[in-house]
Amino acid sequence: MAGTKVKVSGFEMQFSEGIEVNDFYQELESISKTQDINVGQYITRVFTRIVDGLAVGLILTFRDDKKKLATERDDSGQLKVNRVELKEDQTSTEASLFCFNPTTKCGVFTHYSGSASVSVYASIFGQAHKNVKNRLVSQKVDEYSRGGSRGDISKIKSRVQRELGGSFSFKYIYQEKDLDQILDNVKSLSEVEVITELGVPDEPIFRHIGSIAKKTTQTITFLDKFKVIDNLRGHLSNFIHDVLGKKDKKYALRLIGASLSGQRIQYWIGNNIEEYGHFDYDQYVDDLPEKVWDEYYECSALANIISIVLRGSETFGEIKSVNKWDKYKSLSDSLPKPDLESVKTDSLKSNEDFKDDKLPPLQIEMYL
Repeated sequence: MAGTKVKVSGFEMQFSEGIEVNDFYQELESISKTQDINVGQYITRVFTRIVDGLAVGLILTFRDDKKKLATERDDSGQLKVNRVELKEDQTSTEASLFCFNPTTKCGVFTHYSGSASVSVYASIFGQAHKNVKNRLVSQKVDEYSRGGSRGDISKIKSRVQRELGGSFSFKYIYQEKDLDQILDNVKSLSEVEVITELGVPDEPIFRHIGSIAKKTTQTITFLDKFKVIDNLRGHLSNFIHDVLGKKDKKYALRLIGASLSGQRIQYWIGNNIEEYGHFDYDQYVDDLPEKVWDEYYECSALANIISIVLRGSETFGEIKSVNKWDKYKSLSDSLPKPDLESVKTDSLKSNEDFKDDKLPPLQIEMYL
């Protein structure tokens, strides 16, 4: 049975007009470590600081669960139930690391089931952005309204809102790929399933395996002989061209399957999440801080994801000193610089490590 994979994905942020990264980072740093933040069903705690010109951090997510289940086989071969109970002063915890270039607002983060997701990051970082924007709006309204009448306030607020137009966004970094590029990441196909409400071209290589449902939804598969990717490329391309070529139709095309690494993945044509490797969960846990969470900036897991940003200048931008983006001085600036090269390990896996793994079928789903 495969263990949990801790994925490393890219992200990029956008700010409203007039919001500077130094104000944003100062606000993010001000809520770090000092308070828990409620995000939906999660209780989180944020740590952050600057290392080698990069903003790095840790987001802990806490759950109230006090028991976990574990299974073992007893002497008679039956599966035995074990209940692992946390101590009274312990809290179930998952950890996510992030690293981004402040000048470009692009970076990477780790995520897995139970840890901080994109929505959690968007909420925490978005709150820091909102606090800065609200403060800046108040300052500008106060500045512009000096000497003016009370009746001018609404016009002044509208003016300020226009000057600070736009909103905060936190989203995955996507890689534009066409069908051929997507299939380059797949080793083989034993079956392809297509679900569409657009109608299916009448081609002899398809055979129907399901009845027609509402709105002409059909499920089809390729014949068994089409197992090698190269034999499928042309047929897939023709099929997609015919179906997506219909006018006045709204659609999305998603490919679900397994990558060369054997991981289950999904692709959107023209909208593909860029992955930068993964950790095996057990190793990731070992690569986190030894004793206290405050020392996260010295752990090998962080050293590994920092190296991704340092190597990827084309995506994440050139790393500049804090003076270039006018960072405000903080207490963390006086902390000793961690020696990340000495703790970095080879625990970060890539697709190249798993090329010989057997892959499950790739499924294509098409939605209106």
